[in-house]
Amino acid sequence: MHSAWRMAALAAFSVAAQAYAAEPDRSSLSYEDNVSINTACYAAHAKSQSLYSSCITTQLAQLKDHPAPDRTQLSEQQFREIERDCGYLRRIGIGQYNDCLTKQVAVAPIAPEPDDKDQIASAASLAKAMSEPEAVVEQAAVVQMPPPVSVLPKRPDHIAKEALTAAALYKKLERSVFVVGAARSVGDARARDIMQGSAIAISEHLLLTNCHVIAHRPLIVLLQDKVVYHAKLVAADTVSDRCVLQSEGEPLVPVAGVRAFDDIAVGEHVYALGAPRALERTLTEGLVSGLRTAKGHNLIQTSAPLSPGSSGGGLFDERGNLLGITTLASLPGSQNLNFAIAASDFWD
Repeated sequence: MHSAWRMAALAAFSVAAQAYAAEPDRSSLSYEDNVSINTACYAAHAKSQSLYSSCITTQLAQLKDHPAPDRTQLSEQQFREIERDCGYLRRIGIGQYNDCLTKQVAVAPIAPEPDDKDQIASAASLAKAMSEPEAVVEQAAVVQMPPPVSVLPKRPDHIAKEALTAAALYKKLERSVFVVGAARSVGDARARDIMQGSAIAISEHLLLTNCHVIAHRPLIVLLQDKVVYHAKLVAADTVSDRCVLQSEGEPLVPVAGVRAFDDIAVGEHVYALGAPRALERTLTEGLVSGLRTAKGHNLIQTSAPLSPGSSGGGLFDERGNLLGITTLASLPGSQNLNFAIAASDFWD
């Protein structure tokens, strides 16, 4: 993404934000409720913004009187059958759709209630499903989350000075890099509706990642060498795509040093380490191709190859210091235009 393209994209996002400023606030709704409202209001959206906003207001009123039932305990088969019977009603309105769901859930056989072990086993289908391409997820706001700097400890400052071979660097960093799997519910995990990315440990229980990896997906697991950790979102700045996860269980092995953005130079030899296509701890190398700043956010452009699933991984210098959190692979028609969010920005 060159600077002219980025400026055009930012302008487009700005125009879109202004166009939707008049819409009722839906940031607190679940992913499913937002999908239902978007479906019901699709025709209105095609006609005009005012009709679309009016439709959303109507749907929100219906939702208040006709809430969606809890479907998290359904089996994968039950989930699919109920959606097959009720899905067409989404086009009519969220009230009718949710009423149909409520009736169907009420007569569905009770599925075994998952305990933690069952949750992770079904979300270990996360591990199998992570070989699928990364899904496109709307980067809507994560509600009532503090900014990253409010939960992070002091920035790791053991800055290494000695250059390492690629093999030595990998050995130094491999235990700090995790595969992330996120789903909206146990039912979604069983249905393999999974978002996959990466994360970097910066303390014994905190990790840095991209918000688009876990947005609206509260069931989060970390995987490393077939060991599964529960995790939860504890801080977020969705505008800059910076999120912080907290792990449960055994202490993690954090990276030792995080370099400041102002200390990075174009031309430095760098390595990306993450989980592209769920290929755990894949190491690629390249250069710092450019240093970009847009809307106050610092980005590191790199020629180190990235792919879907790399999001949330680490960009390191040749001494093993963390420079950035990898976030964007080359767009179609581009070659080796990859980007990482400056890791030091998480502490700003």
